[in-house]
Amino acid sequence: MSEQDELKAMDALTAADVMTASPRTCSAFSTVLEAVLIFRDSDCGAVPILAEGKPVGILTDRDVALAIAEFPDLVNRPVSDIMKPGVVAVDSTATLSEVCAILRSQGVRRILVVDSASQVQGIIGWADVAPVLSDRVMGQVVKDVVIPS
Repeated sequence: MSEQDELKAMDALTAADVMTASPRTCSAFSTVLEAVLIFRDSDCGAVPILAEGKPVGILTDRDVALAIAEFPDLVNRPVSDIMKPGVVAVDSTATLSEVCAILRSQGVRRILVVDSASQVQGIIGWADVAPVLSDRVMGQVVKDVVIPS
């Protein structure tokens, strides 16, 4: 497939087409243990954190792993103590090209998909976009996130 054909194909797909729909979420007051149980039960590595129904951050399995040394009582702490505040999000109608551009420019591995009321509709990670991208394009996205310029 030529690069131009690949770009057209990426513009034909939307965030809604590739997202993992309806991810499980936590509140900022949920315990780290509650989030870890979501990681286990949902076979995922990230949980959107909500306040008043809107995303305010994200907690990853890596955040938990790195916090173990700092917090001996980690399982009982609220996720707000270790989550990454702030949200990188797109509308469900964003094209796959736009999603990849945001992953690259923001240097993130996951992006939330929200509706016009900022309600979480889904989450997109590399595992969601990899099956629909060529190895070359996926490699470039990963390189841009892992080794920012």
